[in-house]
Amino acid sequence: MVFTMDKPVNHNNHLSKLRERIDLIDLNLIELIAERQKLTDEVGQFKLSQNIQTRDLEREKDLILKKITLAESFGLSANFIHRIFDLLIEQSVKRQYQMRVPPTGELSPRVAFLGERGSYSHQALVSYFECTTVEPVPVAYKSFPSIVEAVINQETELAILPIENTTSGSILEVYDLLQESKLLIIGEEIIPIEHCIVSLSPVTKLSDIKTLVGHPQALTQCSNFNAINEHIKLEYCSSSADALELILNKGDEEVCAIANEFAAELYNLSVIKKQVSNAEQNFTRFIILSKNAAQIPDSVPCKTSLVLSTQQSPGALAEALNAFKTHHIPLTKIQSRPIIDKPWEELFYIDLEGHLESLSVKKAVEDCQSHCQFLKILGCYPNSKLEKAEIYR
Repeated sequence: MVFTMDKPVNHNNHLSKLRERIDLIDLNLIELIAERQKLTDEVGQFKLSQNIQTRDLEREKDLILKKITLAESFGLSANFIHRIFDLLIEQSVKRQYQMRVPPTGELSPRVAFLGERGSYSHQALVSYFECTTVEPVPVAYKSFPSIVEAVINQETELAILPIENTTSGSILEVYDLLQESKLLIIGEEIIPIEHCIVSLSPVTKLSDIKTLVGHPQALTQCSNFNAINEHIKLEYCSSSADALELILNKGDEEVCAIANEFAAELYNLSVIKKQVSNAEQNFTRFIILSKNAAQIPDSVPCKTSLVLSTQQSPGALAEALNAFKTHHIPLTKIQSRPIIDKPWEELFYIDLEGHLESLSVKKAVEDCQSHCQFLKILGCYPNSKLEKAEIYR
């Protein structure tokens, strides 16, 4: 009797071939997404030339339902496909809106931002322009006043400033600068604040970390993680960018930093743990400022921001705000600030949904102004939160 032995299976070779096939599919996906983007850009240009409304929510809803039905026949999750097409449609719509609302006449505008390369302001700047054909030139500044002055003095064409955070609230200094300057809001961008543990090496373990460096606010927002990992020494830096520079200079895998994934990629560093913030949902809203108002077609969903002070009489604020209720204008933000040298008097900053040139918004602002000592329009700009074709979640 002759005994034969099966050849041993080379598991590593088999895994490598599977990964190669996946890589090829990923490449095809990227090429197809790029081709799809070109076609949706052509659709946007045609709509613009014919003055056709950008959005058709009923068509979007029908499109997504058809994709879900098709995907389910291949055994794919409906929720997974829904999320993918939500992203694709959102990207297409943002690009089409930017065709209608160019942020500036410059092809490469200089944009003032806070901090250094890799800061959240830098990330918001990149995110705001990623759907446009504009190539911004980021210019870093150390303070909010210096950013505003940069636009006023024509050092830059635009500026981007954080104005509110969902966990720490409004950034009051920015509100004061808005009222004092003649700059106008021409856009907004909302980004998630996702603190990560960043290391020199992708194989660093949490148990290996001896020192964690970061901005004081970032470390505070990750206090739950720090409490669990008491063996880690905390070291403060003036910015997340400084923290990343520090671990690069030290060259020690036992020293890690708190920063965002965007910054880690810029500095060619590794994220070893994502989302270590205390709050799972943490967002910052940024505004884009210019000397000139944005020219926005009425087909684009907008926000309008204004600042006012009311008459010093009982119920004056309620009467002023009631003007918006009467004309069915939703208010998304009200922020009060004291008026310098006028004890107990307040300025009220208001964001509302609606185009400044629409009849209902115009009438509401006029009615509101009749109850005010002072009212100033801070800007009308595209709403960054796009309405979705709701199907199910």
